[in-house]
Amino acid sequence: MGRAVRPSRRSLGALESFSRASVRRAGARAERRSRPAAAAAAAGRQRSPWRLLKQWENDMNDKIVFSSLDSINRRSFIKTAAAAAFATAAFPRGGLAEAPRKGGALRLGLNGGSSADTLDPTQLIGTFSINVSRQVYNTLVEIGDDGKPAPELAASWEAGDGNKRWVLNLRPGVQFHNGKTFDAEDVKYSLGLHIGDKTKSKAKGLVADVAEVRAVSPSQVEIVLKSPNPDMDYVLSDLHFAMVPAGFADWSKAVGTGPFKLTAFQPGVRATAARNEAYWRSDRGHVDTVETVVINDATARVSALQGGSVHIVNGIGYKIAPLLKKDPRAYLLVTEGKQHFSLPMDATKEPFTNPDVVLALKHAIDREQMVKLLMAGYGRVGNDHPIAASDPSFNPNIAQRAYDPDKARFHLKKAGKSELALELHAAPVAFEQAVNTAELFAQSAKPAGITISIKREPDDGYWSDVWLKKPWVASFWAGRPSASMMFSSVYASGAPWNETHWKNESFDRKLTESRSFADPAKRREVYFELQQMIHDDCPTIIPAFASWIDAARQEVKGFVPNPNFLLSDHRAAERVWLSA
Repeated sequence: MGRAVRPSRRSLGALESFSRASVRRAGARAERRSRPAAAAAAAGRQRSPWRLLKQWENDMNDKIVFSSLDSINRRSFIKTAAAAAFATAAFPRGGLAEAPRKGGALRLGLNGGSSADTLDPTQLIGTFSINVSRQVYNTLVEIGDDGKPAPELAASWEAGDGNKRWVLNLRPGVQFHNGKTFDAEDVKYSLGLHIGDKTKSKAKGLVADVAEVRAVSPSQVEIVLKSPNPDMDYVLSDLHFAMVPAGFADWSKAVGTGPFKLTAFQPGVRATAARNEAYWRSDRGHVDTVETVVINDATARVSALQGGSVHIVNGIGYKIAPLLKKDPRAYLLVTEGKQHFSLPMDATKEPFTNPDVVLALKHAIDREQMVKLLMAGYGRVGNDHPIAASDPSFNPNIAQRAYDPDKARFHLKKAGKSELALELHAAPVAFEQAVNTAELFAQSAKPAGITISIKREPDDGYWSDVWLKKPWVASFWAGRPSASMMFSSVYASGAPWNETHWKNESFDRKLTESRSFADPAKRREVYFELQQMIHDDCPTIIPAFASWIDAARQEVKGFVPNPNFLLSDHRAAERVWLSA
């Protein structure tokens, strides 16, 4: 794709006061700049990483769209920045000291929307549909702001039989939006959607070891596992395990127990919801209505926030963040979590079946350059395994893989090749700066004799038509609450999200064995081994871990980070309120 991705007209139409003209002008400028860049790549002209960065910085500066509603321009913005800096330093943002206020219409502008969006819990993927699902559904367990499991629809639980039997006591008095009382049969049905050979659930790998879900009584559920799992409470917090009424399947009219009742859902466009007056949590669900609009274009999201068309946005650009931080109308919410970027290769397709080709690519990427030049410090260098340094299971003994074109060429020669040409598929929706990362990678790989051409894909349909389908793609992971969940979701042989199609019997066996260890220290030792195996053998490059950067207008209060995911673990709509 040779032009900049712009938000759809239907998406923009959902914003009543959105400045369409400013967005069209910004999109046109981005498109004009992208054409010569694409032509240069096609002609084989080389651009140094420094020139690439400067061009990108210029593009980003021009892409910042300041709201025309108050006639602010770049020069006047700079003049007000000094005063704003004092204000932002002197007064805390987020309003945690204030008592929640009921009422108001909350509007969110989010990326990650496409025509494939659904509220089917088994198929949730993409920021937009995940966030709307959190508005409508609850899970049995949630991850608290301390990163630990906390009761949600399960008021308490207990593990027995060496972590093979889990008994959950359900919260009493909870009602679905259709008036049905929540009970054990609903839990059995909801979890059953993800279990068995016939399920197409994206999360089936997390519950592959569930032998039976039994309704002991209306208020108690027993989960029997084929093998021990000491992290089952973490597993039950996964957003896919949303609770729905037994037998329910009309996902376009989703019914849950959550803080808001769905009133409209248009895939890739917008969703609306109204407060659930019977919500079981009196400390959440403050606003009257929520409108969630898809704005895949980063420039358009910033414009919508600054113009007041939306209250909260996600995916703030790394270069835009320092400038937006100075805007007195808004504030940033930076979450240090387990999010990481990946460049997975299909282990079943040539040339990625050759381990030396994979190692050549892993040594041909300059990770330090990526974090420094493209992420503006909002990230950390990755080491080709998915466990963040902040995770208790992180293995600190794995040597950091460095950029080394000579070693890359060495492995290429071992693979019987003097040079290599590959195509890398990327799109902005994969992760921020995915396309620019691919371009920097192409530059750093050239000294090793590796030529990488970038296939820029459209955002719409990327996760359904490109990811898991093309041999080499850009991807990202939000991480998982525990290392075991991350391994089970993405790296185990039978995992539906195994984006490399990598199969390693030793890895699978060790992962299964680790769950039988009651001693956390023993499990940690195995997790160390599994990280080393991914680092050494799995055909994926994990160049960086990244912070989530969300933003909100000053009238939004109660917006706090949660280490599990962006947007307060996608519970922002449930937790925030609007000041008078």
